[in-house]
Amino acid sequence: MNSTTVLFNNGNKISLKELYNNLFAPLCSYSNKYVKSTEIAGDIVQEVFIKVWKKRKDFTTIYALRSFMYLAVRNASLNYLRDNGKTISLDAEKLQERLDDDHLIIEEEVHLMIRKEVDKLPKACKKVFDLTLMDLSISEISECLGISKNTVRNQRAQARRILKTQLKDKFYLLFI
Repeated sequence: MNSTTVLFNNGNKISLKELYNNLFAPLCSYSNKYVKSTEIAGDIVQEVFIKVWKKRKDFTTIYALRSFMYLAVRNASLNYLRDNGKTISLDAEKLQERLDDDHLIIEEEVHLMIRKEVDKLPKACKKVFDLTLMDLSISEISECLGISKNTVRNQRAQARRILKTQLKDKFYLLFI
């Protein structure tokens, strides 16, 4: 459990505000795909934030919290449509598209989180790591940056250690 999750679980309002600032707009956009109304989507997302705040002690990671929020927004949006006599006519292909969209949105959130952590790396580590993610070899990185192969190895190892500590359960996603 990272410090942000601990703060959130303990009722820290600053961590709630940070979560709100990071997720409100993407969640509204997501809900709007279903309900086709920005006002209703905003109301749905507000309700999900209230639900999450009440259940905050149940979440052990930010990843679990975000996943829950997307799922809750989707379900609340579908419930809104059902309760207001609106139907979604989806054939199997469109349903699969929606499910794929759900996975892409969650994956995009995780990748954004990873990118933020990579951007926080010390400058030299970040340069080496960015080139590593572009599938350059140690020799190519060494040549490109004008540093020794040993320095490349050390910087890459340092970047991985830092990211592994910061990302914990999402670190494996860097290498997929």
